[in-house]
Order: sequence, then structure tokens, then C-alpha cells
Amino acid sequence: MKTLRLGSTGPMVEFLQNLLQKLGYYNGEIDGIFGANTQNAVINFQRNFGLTQVDGIVGPKTWNALQPYIDGALGFIVPTNISYSYSILQINLDTLKKLYPFLEIGSAGYSIIGNSIPYVRIGTGPKQVFYSASIHASEWITSPVLMKFLADYCYCYKNDLNIYNVNARTLYNSTSIYIMPMVNPDGVNLVTGELLYNSPSYLFAQGIASNFPSIPFPSGWKANIRGVGFKIYQPILL
Repeated sequence: MKTLRLGSTGPMVEFLQNLLQKLGYYNGEIDGIFGANTQNAVINFQRNFGLTQVDGIVGPKTWNALQPYIDGALGFIVPTNISYSYSILQINLDTLKKLYPFLEIGSAGYSIIGNSIPYVRIGTGPKQVFYSASIHASEWITSPVLMKFLADYCYCYKNDLNIYNVNARTLYNSTSIYIMPMVNPDGVNLVTGELLYNSPSYLFAQGIASNFPSIPFPSGWKANIRGVGFKIYQPILL
């Protein structure tokens, strides 16, 4: 996990603030800016959890102390109120794999920057359904929607409950659902702020965006990190 400290910014800071808020240590705005309020919240957490280093820096020992809450001890796994970047997706996938070993999680390939593009299979039935999300970078909200569905489905399957009025185990045995929760991880990282502003990839995309001044950058970016877009064509019925 990335080390966070005073001055850090981005989705992982939002992730941290969200955890600390739910634990009652942070009462500020979830803004992705590691300021004095966030630092004080971290210090209080470290002190109360008996960590030997009470310095307001979120390194390996502090992340380890937070791990049970990352893994669902607070009653949620997938955050739906923060910017959902590739790092947060990976954290959620790791948690789901630990909790629900019946999931098949693999890689469909790699992005331009080298991020693995994950897929998840749930179910063993002959019917096959495919869902994908975050093809357009600015539409990253589709990723936590799919991941929340996946987490809910897993919970219902494990506990023999219904999901949307359908028994989860019946659905599991009749249907194989394939999910690709983030097709365009590089673009999502650009839009959500995980990609560093001075990185070559960010600057390359910024150069492309300068040719389209009417589109806000990076929030309006839809393409992959090379500026290659995706289109869905409507079939013409003859």
C-alpha cells in the first residue's frame, strides 16, 4: 500500500479519510487532501491502536492496523462515496478473493502503462453473461457499481440469501457471470487523480487535450492514456 503523509493527495487519501471517518477519527470533508485534520486523525488512530510509531504517517504498520476494516469489519468493502481508482479496485479485489475463494480472478491483458486489466468470474452455470465498466475514463463510477454488485452477490451466495429476488446459489449454479470492472485503468487514474501530474503519461495526455480546449482536462477525458477512444455503434436494421 502506498505510504501517505502530510501533503499527499488523490484517491488513496480519500480511501483513508473514508475509513477514518467511519471509525470516528476523522470528521472533515473527504477531499483527497492529506492536511492537518487528516494527520491528526491518523495520530489519534495510531495512539489508540497502540502503534509504536505515532507520527501521522500511514505506512505499512498503520495500513496493517486498518486492514480488518478494509476487509469489511465496518460492514462494507466497496466504497461508493470516493473517487474509485485502479489502486482501490485492486484492494477490493484482494479482499473479495480472501473472503470468497470461489471467485475466479485473472488478467485479460495489460494497459499501456502496464496495469493488469482484471476480470472476475462468479458462477459455474452454462449461461454466460459479461459485464464491463470504465471503458470511458470519465465514467469511472461504473466500476464501483459493478464491484458493489459483485460484493453483494458473493455475500448472498455464501449465506444462501436472495439477490434481487433470486436465490444466489441457484443463480451461481445456472449462470457464469464474467465481470471486467475497469477496462481503462490508465484513463481512470488520470481522471481520478491517481496519476501524478508530472508523470510522462499525464503530460502526454495533457498535450493531446490541449487540442480540445472546450473539454475539461482531466475530468472530461474518455480515452485511454494514448488518446485512443472507444465507440459503440448502433446497428442499422435493414
